[in-house]
Parts: sequence; structure tokens; C-alpha cells
Amino acid sequence: MSAQSQNIYDNPEFFSTYGDLPRSKHGISAAPEWPVIWNMILNAAPSTTDNTNDNLNGKEILELGCGYGWFTRWARDNGAASIKAVDISQKMIDRAKEFEVEAALTKQNRGDSVSDTKVTFEINDLERITLCSESEEGQYDLVYSSLTFHYIEDLGRLFREIYASLRKTSANRQRGKLVFSVEHPICTAPIHPGPDWRVIQDASKDHKVWPLNSYGEEGLRLTNWLGIEGVRKYHRTVETYVTLLLESGFALTALKDWSPSKEDVAEEPAWEIERHRPYFSLISAEVRG
Repeated sequence: MSAQSQNIYDNPEFFSTYGDLPRSKHGISAAPEWPVIWNMILNAAPSTTDNTNDNLNGKEILELGCGYGWFTRWARDNGAASIKAVDISQKMIDRAKEFEVEAALTKQNRGDSVSDTKVTFEINDLERITLCSESEEGQYDLVYSSLTFHYIEDLGRLFREIYASLRKTSANRQRGKLVFSVEHPICTAPIHPGPDWRVIQDASKDHKVWPLNSYGEEGLRLTNWLGIEGVRKYHRTVETYVTLLLESGFALTALKDWSPSKEDVAEEPAWEIERHRPYFSLISAEVRG
């Protein structure tokens, strides 16, 4: 069995710093890759300014690495029948529950109808989680995970657990689906020098370049993130992500090497440098028939 996952989020100092990130403060609206993920989940582009409709009506959903629960609340507002949200961090789960209460009170004060979606939260380590039990086998229509799987050492085991938990058939003939994002392998690969931009000079002009190396050398990477040394991530190639999915019984349905668009940069100029490389891998797969 894999070693227990690293849990840096329950470090008070780290958790406080993490809370200052735009994604922590604003959730989905601060995630520029979200329109692509929306399309992967619903097979349609976002059509409303608040990104809500009922296209998940009646669906049972599992979120792995739920953080503050932004996706959970979006899925609830989109008509999901039930959502199980899992995270290793007690602090993350506590914050997600707090936001759930706040959201319900806001709706009540506005006179809006309160959703009857069943939402449950669970503290669990994805390196050890079991989803093939009698109670969860074939239960979910969608499993979703955002920027979590690159922390998992034995991802093949987790993919097999996810496959077991997804529906193989349904009344509308839709098979269970997995949608997830990870840091792009180009970002996780570098060992020497470490993963950070480098400056080169050409014609008396400075240019920032990404020091890609060790791409084919998969395995553990130790990084500094938000002031914490020794944050563990696991580098694997795009090919390995896809191969692990296929070996686990999935059929690949979409793969996006995501980097900010020109429109994204116009709204947030600091993202311009990220157009020099793909920043995320966005992947969707469904149970193979």
C-alpha cells in the first residue's frame, strides 16, 4: 500500500496563506480553465453568467480533493441529486461546511428555494480510499477532481477505485465519467534547475524561459509552495496519465493542454508568461463499454 498522503493544508500557517489565493477567495470564477472543464462535464459551453442550470439533474457525484467545496456548491446549484465531497484536510472540510451553511442562509434570506441535494463531506486519504465497496460500487455518474492527482503516488490504484465506483450503464445510456485537472507535466518535470522561470538575454533583451528537463524521469518531486518547503508532488508524463486511464478500463474522451488565452491575459496581465507553456492538463474519460 502507498504511504499516507502529505497533508500540508492542516498546517495553520499554510492554510492561512492558501486562503489568500484568488481561487480560494472566488472559487470557480477565478479559475480561467473552468470553461473547458464545464464543457467536459456537460458537453456544452457555459451559457449563463452565473454558470448554473440543471444539466446535472438527478446525477450522483463524487468530488475528490474538494478543498473549500466550490465545485460541490456549483454541482448542487446545477441540480445534482447527491454529492459526496472528500478531502484529506480537516481544515478544508470545516471551511467547506461553513460555506455550505452560509450559502443556505443567504438563499433563505433572499427567499430562494433551498436545494434538496444531499451533500456529505468526508475526511479521507486518496492514497488509501476504497470506492469498490458494496455501498459505492457503480454508484456515481461523475467523479471530479481539481488539481489533486499530482499529489498521489499510486494513481493507478486510485483510477481503478474510481472506475469501480462509476456507473457502467444508466437509463439514458450514459456511462460514468471522470473529469480532472492536474498541473501539466511540463510544470512538474524539472529537477535541475528547480521548477521556476529562468531569464536569458538575447540582443540585449531579457526573456523568461521555462527550464524543462527530466521530463521522462517520473517520480517524486519536492517543491517550495506558499512558503512551505518539501511539498510532495509526483511527476508523470501525459502518456502515463492516459495509459493508466486505459489500463483501468476508461476510454479517453478529451485532453486539453491548457494555457491562458489572449482574452484571459487581457483580464489578468500577470498570466501572460503562462502562455509560453501549458499550465494544466485537463482530462475527461468515461467507462469503456
